[in-house]
Amino acid sequence: MKKALKIAATIVGVYLLFAGALVVYAIGRNYSGTDDFPPEIITPAVRRTQPQSVQILPTIPNSEIIPHDTGGVLRPPQRTNFLFVGLDNNSLADAIMVGCFYSNTGEIRLMSIPRDTYTRIPQHRLDAMRANGLRPPESLKINAVRAFGGRVHGLPYLQEQLGEMLGVQFHYYLELDLAAFGQIVDAIGGVTMHIPFRLTYSDPCQGLTIDIAEGVQHLCGHAAQQVVRFRSYRTGDLQRNNVQMQFMQALIGQAVTREAITNDPIALASTIFAEVRTNANLLDMAKYLPYITNISHENIQTFTLPGDAEYKNGISWFIPDPERLPATVGEVFYK
Repeated sequence: MKKALKIAATIVGVYLLFAGALVVYAIGRNYSGTDDFPPEIITPAVRRTQPQSVQILPTIPNSEIIPHDTGGVLRPPQRTNFLFVGLDNNSLADAIMVGCFYSNTGEIRLMSIPRDTYTRIPQHRLDAMRANGLRPPESLKINAVRAFGGRVHGLPYLQEQLGEMLGVQFHYYLELDLAAFGQIVDAIGGVTMHIPFRLTYSDPCQGLTIDIAEGVQHLCGHAAQQVVRFRSYRTGDLQRNNVQMQFMQALIGQAVTREAITNDPIALASTIFAEVRTNANLLDMAKYLPYITNISHENIQTFTLPGDAEYKNGISWFIPDPERLPATVGEVFYK
């Protein structure tokens, strides 16, 4: 019985490997595009693989788009591409991260996608969404793609949109909300990280009070929620993203330890299996069991989608930089 419990706990640990970064999201509400804001974004070359599918190929030096390698029955692919989505109460994808796990080194490379990222839905997807009774604008923020698609279609639409934007094929996706995140942090026994300065904020309308002391702190689930929701940084989103990515590194590095996995395996397993939406099944996860011990805080590298923030017509936007994008995609997915 003890051996079976240990195996089950280890499998849960693999889920945490993929689910860890979902904790990193801020709450934002502006998502509608406007017709009078068409930024000039150079579109990469497009290759049509099927009548209803396009793939955008960034120009990555000395590299190509890698075929969809699924590994074997007992082994994972050398590179596992994944998508994390964290939802707020309005079904907006307020945390979006993409990344790659390199099984030969245990390295994880993550790239955050700002929730305000400007995107245009291609005509074939607009047609598909409208056939399902959805009416999204052609131009909108990336975090709204999930909201317009709803629970059934939102995640596949978002995965396709990001895949075409980056020229990446994702093996797995995971989706989590804020409440489940707090439960997972508690189940692994909390997360220790350095807080750069005292975080204080109060919003009676949201019932939100944040008060986290400066310095090294061991955060329970409730305190961790306060850290990832805090927004009042002097440099705005840039510093908030840095703190959130530091939290994500600490979470993943600590979550895959045996102590964290066995802290409360029943609560951990029940939360993950009930609250995390994913296309990865237990057989998929079992492939990664021998590789968990190679993961550490030191071999987790983080990146941000290159681009610039703009404020237009009372709405904040993040405009991707097509000249810097291929190099960053290459660093994350094709090293």
